[in-house]
Amino acid sequence: MRSIILSVFLFGLMGIISCSNQNDLAYTQRVMQHRAAVTYKFLDPKTTPLTQAKLADFKGLPYYEVNKNYLVEATFNPSGGQTIFAMPHTLNRAYEYIEAGTLSFQLNGKNLQLMSYLRKGEMADSVELFIPFTDLTGGKTTYGGGRYLDVKATLSVKKVWVDFNMAYNPYCAYNVDFSCPIPPKQNHLPVAIEAGEMYKADY
Repeated sequence: MRSIILSVFLFGLMGIISCSNQNDLAYTQRVMQHRAAVTYKFLDPKTTPLTQAKLADFKGLPYYEVNKNYLVEATFNPSGGQTIFAMPHTLNRAYEYIEAGTLSFQLNGKNLQLMSYLRKGEMADSVELFIPFTDLTGGKTTYGGGRYLDVKATLSVKKVWVDFNMAYNPYCAYNVDFSCPIPPKQNHLPVAIEAGEMYKADY
């Protein structure tokens, strides 16, 4: 099964590369390589969120086609690392995060904003921002509970690249035993983000 799924990824990669111009080639390769790595993680019984029964039927994750228009440069307005936010999780849980700051950007002609978070205790200058969000594709082509982004950033820098092609589903989308962050209302985007990981309810 592993070799079949990898072949599908490589075939898809070749098709996308043939249609991409030279400037986008390296970018497309990076996204596809990342998706292949995620697939391996799902196939590995030690790291997969899937139950044994679901793993036996796993045929790979669905994705939107790579679209560089969903790679946007955002202005980062830091919060100063003082605000603690108890983010609700599934399974009636909540965990503390730090509000890192807002990311303001334009996408498809609209001005948008997302709040980014840090896991509590992660306050170095170079960090990985956690961005849970929902959009108008939720419950249709993507998971209704929202998706996530992990964005590497330097807190002292005002510009951050946000890549929605890297958006992914929480593990609770595939296994209800996982407790996952629920995107706060301020991160409900009033647009359709047709990029990143899609969702099929039969997983």
